Amino acid sequence: MLLSVIENIPLICVVCMGVVTLLLLLYYFALYGRFVFRKEKKPVPVDDLPPVSVVLTARDESHLLIKSLPVLLSQDYPNYEVVVVNDNSIDETADLVNEFKNNYTNLHYVDLTSSISNIRGRKFPLALGIKAAKNEIVVLTDASSIPASPYWLQHIAGRFTRKTRVVYGGVSVVRKPGFLNALMRYDAVRNMVIAFSYTLAGMPVMANGRNLAYTRTLFLKNKEKFMSQPRMPYGDDDIFMNQVATSVICDAEPDPDALISQTGLTPSRWFQQKKAAFVTRSYYNFRSRFLLKAYNFLTLLFYATLVCMVLFCLKDFVLLGIGAGIFVVKVSAQYVVFGKAVRKINEKGLVPFVFVYDLIFALLNPFINFLSKFEKRKWR
Repeated sequence: MLLSVIENIPLICVVCMGVVTLLLLLYYFALYGRFVFRKEKKPVPVDDLPPVSVVLTARDESHLLIKSLPVLLSQDYPNYEVVVVNDNSIDETADLVNEFKNNYTNLHYVDLTSSISNIRGRKFPLALGIKAAKNEIVVLTDASSIPASPYWLQHIAGRFTRKTRVVYGGVSVVRKPGFLNALMRYDAVRNMVIAFSYTLAGMPVMANGRNLAYTRTLFLKNKEKFMSQPRMPYGDDDIFMNQVATSVICDAEPDPDALISQTGLTPSRWFQQKKAAFVTRSYYNFRSRFLLKAYNFLTLLFYATLVCMVLFCLKDFVLLGIGAGIFVVKVSAQYVVFGKAVRKINEKGLVPFVFVYDLIFALLNPFINFLSKFEKRKWR
C-alpha cells in the first residue's frame, strides 16, 4: 500500500495542483470577476448629487492636515461640508483648523480637547463627528489621505441611489521608485479587488476608513455595533461594515479619480497596517473569514504543489507537461483578472510582475498572520 502511494506521488502532485487551480479560477472569475469585468455606469449629473458630509479625526496630525485639508475643502462638489474632529491633540491642530475656518465656510470643527474617554483609537471621536454631520451621506477619511482629484466626492456620492446605503472607495499608495514601493502598490490593488468584489457579492469585507461612505441613518441604527470591541484601537471600518452592511445594498467606486492616496506610508507603517488587518479579520463573520483564509491557503498550496510537481515529475514528461499546462492556465487567468484590475484603477507598471508579487504574498501573509496573534495580546 505504502509502495503504491510512493509510486503515485507524481500523479498525486499533478492532481492536487489541478484541483487547487480549479478552486483559484473560481475565485478569479466567479468572485473577483464581479468587479473586474463589471461595466461601470456613467457619472451622475452634478445637479443630481446629494449633500455630503466628509468626516475625519485628527490626533497630533497637523503636519498631515496642512496638506490634506486644502484638497478636501476644494472639491468640485455643489453641497458638502468637512467635519474635522480634534481628538485631544497637543500640537497645532486646533490653531490650524481655526485658520482654515476663516477661509472655508464648509469646514465644521469639533473639539474634543476637554473630553475624557478611555476608548482608544478613533471610534469615539469618529462617532461624535458622524453625529455632528448635518447631511445624510457621510464620507469617511483621515488626516493622511489626499483625494486623487477634485472629482473624488462626485464619484463616491454618485454611487448612492435610493437603495444604496454603503459605498466602498479605493485607497492607493503613492508611486515611488523601488521594488518595495511596487509591492505595497500591488497590495493596495489586491485589497481593492478583494474589497470591491466581496462587496458586490453581498459580503462586504476589508472596508478602508480612509475612503468609505455610508448613510448617517445606517450608523445611528447600528451605533452599538460601531462601538463594540472598545479595547480595539481600530476596526471601526471593516468590522463594522462586515456586521451591518450584509443586509443592505452596497456599491464600489473604482474610478482612478475617486481614489485616496495615503501620504507618509513607510514600509514599517505598512507592515503594521498589514498586521492590524489580520487582527480585525478574526472578528468577521464565519463566511467572510472562511473565504478569505481559503484564498490565502489555496495560493500558498498552489506554489507548494508546483514545487512538488517539478521535483517528482522530472522523469515523467507527460505529467510534467500536464503540470506545466495547469501552471500556464493559472498564471494566465491571474494576469487577465489582476491585469484588468490594475488597468481599471490606472496603476501603472505592476502587470509584468503580478506573478512575482503573488508568490511573495503567498509566503508573507502566513508570517504576518502569525505576528498578528501577538499584536492582539497587547490589548488585553
